[in-house]
Amino acid sequence: MSEGLSSLTMEAMEGAKNRLASLGADLAQAPEEFRALASSVSGELMSGSGVRAATYLWILLLLGCGVEWLYWTYAWAPMRSIESMVAANPRQVFRLGARRFLLLGAGLLAFTLAVIAALAAFAWPKGVQEAVVASTLFILVLRLAWIGVSVLLAPGCGRLRLVPADPRNVRWLVLTVLSVAGLGAIGLFVPAVLDKVDGAPHAAGALRFAAVALACLILVFAAFRFLGEAGAPHAAPARRLPKFPRAIVVAVMVVAVFVLWLLASGTASAIAAVFAVVIVIQMKMRELVFFFWRDLIDGAVPDATDEGVEPAVRADPTLLPSIVLSTARFVVVLLGLGACAVALHAPMSELAASQNFVVRLGFQLLGVAALALFANVVWILVRTTIDYRLRRIGPHDPHAPANANARLLTLLPLLRTTAAVLLGVLLVLSSLWALGIEITPLLAGAGVIGLAVGFGAQALVRDVIAGIFFLAEDVFRVGEYVESGTTTKGTVERITLRTVALRHHNGPLHFVPYGSLGTVRNNSRDWVIEKFNIPLPIDVDSEKIRKLIKRIGQEMLQDPEVGPMLREPLKSKLARIDPGVKIFRCKFQTAPGNQFDVRAQAFKRIETELRALGIPFAGGSQTVIIERPPGIGPPGAAQAG
Repeated sequence: MSEGLSSLTMEAMEGAKNRLASLGADLAQAPEEFRALASSVSGELMSGSGVRAATYLWILLLLGCGVEWLYWTYAWAPMRSIESMVAANPRQVFRLGARRFLLLGAGLLAFTLAVIAALAAFAWPKGVQEAVVASTLFILVLRLAWIGVSVLLAPGCGRLRLVPADPRNVRWLVLTVLSVAGLGAIGLFVPAVLDKVDGAPHAAGALRFAAVALACLILVFAAFRFLGEAGAPHAAPARRLPKFPRAIVVAVMVVAVFVLWLLASGTASAIAAVFAVVIVIQMKMRELVFFFWRDLIDGAVPDATDEGVEPAVRADPTLLPSIVLSTARFVVVLLGLGACAVALHAPMSELAASQNFVVRLGFQLLGVAALALFANVVWILVRTTIDYRLRRIGPHDPHAPANANARLLTLLPLLRTTAAVLLGVLLVLSSLWALGIEITPLLAGAGVIGLAVGFGAQALVRDVIAGIFFLAEDVFRVGEYVESGTTTKGTVERITLRTVALRHHNGPLHFVPYGSLGTVRNNSRDWVIEKFNIPLPIDVDSEKIRKLIKRIGQEMLQDPEVGPMLREPLKSKLARIDPGVKIFRCKFQTAPGNQFDVRAQAFKRIETELRALGIPFAGGSQTVIIERPPGIGPPGAAQAG
């Protein structure tokens, strides 16, 4: 293996040395070939065949422009109508941009068809047809680039812009795209004409090098010009490491592609360029996709008449953008692989049937990417649905009666975690299967390992199984106040697969494993009967007091603040008679957690009524009269407590 790697390195170094030597020869001999080429072209243009070829070329261009002008006499009105429309949201802007692209693309198609027809109609001198084809392709590339920036950046109309771009940088972006496209077209089409037709290979190589080098220089400048602010260190939040500048990443990739083109073959550099473009697009993909839903994500109320807004987006504005983002990422990767296949000059059918390890690995990785896309879409649907449901339920109200929403508030977070773990496991197993790895031995080994772990972690298994039964039997929910058999008590704040978090009323948070809970006393379920005693003097009318407290209970039941808390009104009865004291037992039924407020209101109202009647509360003391026996001390009275 080491010998093969060494030989491969030597071959790469030898190839790089030959390319550098060839480039040096091109740069050294290109000036002489350019002078000879200029003299030859000037002589050809002065000849009759040259004049005829130039005339045909002008006729060809005029014919193409005339056909396109005829097209625009009918299409100009719809284009002006589209440009004058006011879009209500970015999605309508996208639809308008798609219509503009179709109109502009149809005009370019009309021009291209007319030029091709005229090109086939004329008899061109030797070598002129290749030059005319190269010139036509150069014009088409420039016009196609202009259509792209016109639709995406809309330099003359900011409200139709389809990408998030600073208005101050739009003109520079347009100039950069057109410059790079023009230089790319020059480096792609013109050297072929110089090499094959005019016999100037060194001039072709020098021109190709100059075009590629200047295009890379412009791209590096554009990276620091347009991406410098996005990756600035001061943009990082406090207490977090700043992100690595994206401008440096893009510049390094551009330089790496140029160096690879300079030292290696054009195919390798083309594949590297495709990967660089895919990486850059993936870096900006989230910003580009979420740009079209910024009005909904920022909290704006969507227009009910907008047919482009899906019901799911109205429910959760991040659902559809997240799905579109995942799909767009996968499509970009797929297009990148297709571009790599084109760079390799191999049909897709041959690539699919190829036994080459790299090709097969590429298709297997594509399958893994498809599985990851599907799992991501499923996870987004599950997560956003659960999160939306939790937001609709809202925080748990401990004073509200128990209902199904409280149980959902307890189980939905666990369901979300379980779904994430399940999707992750299935994705890993499916990816291994797609890569050609047999997963049956892995599953068997996982079963053996799981059995060993189960014996070694019996407490963990006990906690998980006990938690499953606790949740299945609905023993407690988030927000309820419970007491466990281990004397730990508190409000349930969080439930995991192994523990329950109980917040004590004094503040501490206890994490109790399910296996240690034991008997659970739930103080927040269904209803609570609250009882309290009222001591009154021995001489009060018991029936009168009973009716008085019953009337107070009816008044509390009619009260708009206290009444909704009660399930059964306040009642009382004479419980017992102690020496000098009558004990009246009062009780009422309310929702769990409300008994303290209702009891305070009952005390207040009873005290007010008793004070109005002049009835005091019994103090627990009594007066006893003791008669003096004959011959013992003076008569008197003794106080007994």
